[in-house]
Amino acid sequence: MRKLTALALASTLAFGSVSLAFAADSSTAAVAPAEHGKMLQHKGPGRHADPFAGLNLTEQQRSQIDALKKQQRDQHPRGEMKQHAEQLHSLVASDSFDEAKAKAEIDALTKEHADQMLSRMRTENKMYNLLTPEQKKQFNENYQKRAEKMAERHAQRAANHDQAKTHTAE
Repeated sequence: MRKLTALALASTLAFGSVSLAFAADSSTAAVAPAEHGKMLQHKGPGRHADPFAGLNLTEQQRSQIDALKKQQRDQHPRGEMKQHAEQLHSLVASDSFDEAKAKAEIDALTKEHADQMLSRMRTENKMYNLLTPEQKKQFNENYQKRAEKMAERHAQRAANHDQAKTHTAE
């Protein structure tokens, strides 16, 4: 059971990471009415919104932050996560399942994801430390607002899911 859970988690991380990479590539995303069960891509406050937006950055701060972001992108090419996703897919779509290869790919994917997260956190810390005390205060207030909105969205999705479940059971 632990192996199945690990495989499911790795698959989710792989496909989620690939989705994030493609979502990060699009500068604008269309917002359209969605049918139940379909995901919407959107631009704005949310999981991938720029936490440094709306801080009245100076031109010098902007250029330093842009340089840090570019350095981050250069260190972690998006193609690596896509390769992991394709490898996971080939393991799932094969005639026979090779558990050893699956475990090795899960381990590689998990390590890559952890390395990217650590690097991103390090970069965001450098960016945060470029801010003035007033900007840091605003940054933290914005974070709190995003966290509250996220909690509201999760509660709404859970309520919609429960309602849909009840509705289909009738």
